[in-house]
Amino acid sequence: MFEVRSDPDRNRLYLTMAGRLDSAERQTIIKAILTEAGKLTEGFGVVSDISGLYASDQEGFKDFLRAKSGLKLKGAGPVVRVVKIPLSRIQAERISTEAGYEAVEVSSVEEADQWLDTAGGTP
Repeated sequence: MFEVRSDPDRNRLYLTMAGRLDSAERQTIIKAILTEAGKLTEGFGVVSDISGLYASDQEGFKDFLRAKSGLKLKGAGPVVRVVKIPLSRIQAERISTEAGYEAVEVSSVEEADQWLDTAGGTP
């Protein structure tokens, strides 16, 4: 399960992913992420809710790394991540490191929005 949406008024990209995503779903997510990111201006905030996402295999890792690198090229600013599954947290941190950015971890989407509104800055 996944949802990708942009909020141009807040200059934010919202990603929600849960369960175990197969290759076809990951490819669809990457396209949706890059499409929605294209609707935002440089420095946009990213709220990534992966609290229900299970860690992926090596191919999934590579797909997510491509998506994160694509976001960086599209001008993504601060990234705030909602994560609860320990193995997914480790994988997300590894992807962040390899993609060359840091993400703030919070416990809810609401907390992510609050962080971006205050500490993370607004457009």
